[in-house]
Amino acid sequence: MEATRETSQRMGIREYFETLMDVMRTPVRHFERVADEPGSRRALLFLMISALFYCSVSMAYFFENSLSMGMVMMLNAILMPAFGAVITFTLMGMTGRDRTGFGRVFNIYAYASGAVMVVSWIPGLAVVMEPVRALLIGVGLHKGLGVSKTRAFTLILLTAVVMLLFFWTAAPMVMELKELFQ
Repeated sequence: MEATRETSQRMGIREYFETLMDVMRTPVRHFERVADEPGSRRALLFLMISALFYCSVSMAYFFENSLSMGMVMMLNAILMPAFGAVITFTLMGMTGRDRTGFGRVFNIYAYASGAVMVVSWIPGLAVVMEPVRALLIGVGLHKGLGVSKTRAFTLILLTAVVMLLFFWTAAPMVMELKELFQ
């Protein structure tokens, strides 16, 4: 007889490490289990704890305790998964086939990004961990939302392309605005 675990809204240290191990060991089972998780509070807490760890370790080792750099990294660690979820949600909505709530898509991005952040602060592993994050998101889309493997792959690829195009377009505008206000 297998013991069942109740999914609560709290996220203590024990629950955090249980979730982290669950995402990394058995992502299929994890995303199946949290597919109908109500709300995004638990996923957001998981992401925020991982982001806090990622930023504090990165600041201590690489950015000479710069508080401003730490704040930028913290915002980046929390907002980029949300931005990716917005793009994927939008792309899913453009097909018009199924209606999926944004919270479910965000949860997939939050769990996948939070699990990868714990390791990606190590020099050289950030590049290796991005495909792992994409794989975890693909597993989440397939198992958590019932999207086909081909469509999950396409959504991940299109999300990456749209994000790159957005930042390549925004960079010259930011530089022009910076010069304008100097």
